[in-house]
Amino acid sequence: MFKSLGENVAVYSLAKILYPENISIGTESVIDDFVFMYGAGKGIQIGKFCHVTVRCILESGGLLQIGDFSTIAYGGIVLASTDDYKGNGLTGLGKFGEKYRKLYNLDTRIGRHVLIGAGSIVLPGVTIGDGCSVGAGSLVTKNLPEWSLCYGSPCKVIEHKKSKEIRLQMEKEFLQNYKKG
Repeated sequence: MFKSLGENVAVYSLAKILYPENISIGTESVIDDFVFMYGAGKGIQIGKFCHVTVRCILESGGLLQIGDFSTIAYGGIVLASTDDYKGNGLTGLGKFGEKYRKLYNLDTRIGRHVLIGAGSIVLPGVTIGDGCSVGAGSLVTKNLPEWSLCYGSPCKVIEHKKSKEIRLQMEKEFLQNYKKG
């Protein structure tokens, strides 16, 4: 069914998955009920120890990558494809075909230790750096730097975090204990 699944992956029964053959999910990751994952095109790659929470939407076309230890909070939307909004094609239905429909499939990358807050939207082609936190309800239209706190519509950097070393040390300790258990 899936392209690949790590150990102890939980995909709840009420999640809706299209094109699972293009979706990889890493060890110990969780996909909650009412998540919609559309794995068309280049597909979706979810890292280890990730959580995609209730009512999230993940849509590929371009490659959608989510790094280890990252979370997409309630109702978050992450896109790697969009219709043309300039009127160069019909929108919405796949049955229009490539002749009549204009899509942009752009790779979207979410780094490791990223938190995408509830109700946030990440547009196609964006890269969110490792350790970045995106506040609830944000609209991410451009790349965000590593280890930063960002929010707003459009989303912008509010401050840079000082917790990188703490977070990486916690990851190291967790993984050592995880392997022992």
